[in-house]
Amino acid sequence: MHTPSRVVLTCLAAVGLLAWIGCDSDDPVAPQANRIYVEIHVSGGIASVDYTYAVDGEELEARGISCTSGCAFDPGEVLAQLTPAQVLYLADLLIDAGIHGYDGRDFGDECCDQFHYAIGYRDGHRESSVAGSAGALPEELAGAVAQLDLLVRGISPIIIDWTSQPADWPSDQLLFRAHLLEGSTLSLDVEYGGGCAAHELDLVAWGGWLESFPVQVNVLLAHEAHDDPCDALIYRTLQFNLTPLREDYEASYGVGEPGETTIVLRLSVPDGGEVRAVEYSF
Repeated sequence: MHTPSRVVLTCLAAVGLLAWIGCDSDDPVAPQANRIYVEIHVSGGIASVDYTYAVDGEELEARGISCTSGCAFDPGEVLAQLTPAQVLYLADLLIDAGIHGYDGRDFGDECCDQFHYAIGYRDGHRESSVAGSAGALPEELAGAVAQLDLLVRGISPIIIDWTSQPADWPSDQLLFRAHLLEGSTLSLDVEYGGGCAAHELDLVAWGGWLESFPVQVNVLLAHEAHDDPCDALIYRTLQFNLTPLREDYEASYGVGEPGETTIVLRLSVPDGGEVRAVEYSF
């Protein structure tokens, strides 16, 4: 039997995201995670790259489509396993960046050494496409694409959902082995029993900024095992992009000198252990 919080995630969102997607919404154009499909072709740059990848909400994965140069994946290879909340978060980035308003636009190339992107988005109700180099695209859209591009390296986004609480997210047990923070990428080594169902793991910032010095923020690792009956030991290294957290901090407190700002992530993991403090400097 699913708990109410799992029903929320079955509806493809936690509390804050719920307001956007509308699990019980009558809105006929409210996107659903399993209907979202984003395909991005990347070309050009100094290295003359040429590859295409997709975010497939139905399969809950980022998948390589084609790889001609400047890439290291096979067609059809899963680049990152995604959760419904992550798919919605990535789609929200594109929508907030105005992709529908730019439908059909090609912003051209600003310079020969920049990557050129051709982006196609659809959510079952609406389709939009836009193209342009990194410097020619509108700033917010270029930022959204930059976050999507990290999926090629298996890096998923952190979910910022200030209005949610831990009880809104699943907390199936796992073993936490280690963490490593390099730049804005947080790697978490975890183990759990399973093998018969897809497990969903989200890194969620919740509750807002905690005023202290340095500023702190609560971050939880949500784990939905979908009542997996199997007990094979699964080992995974999860990678999350913390850039959205840095951007939210800078929007609230201003931009400091590079390398001189530190925030403390109060990381809680469903392993019965204490909250871990992770310092993130930028």
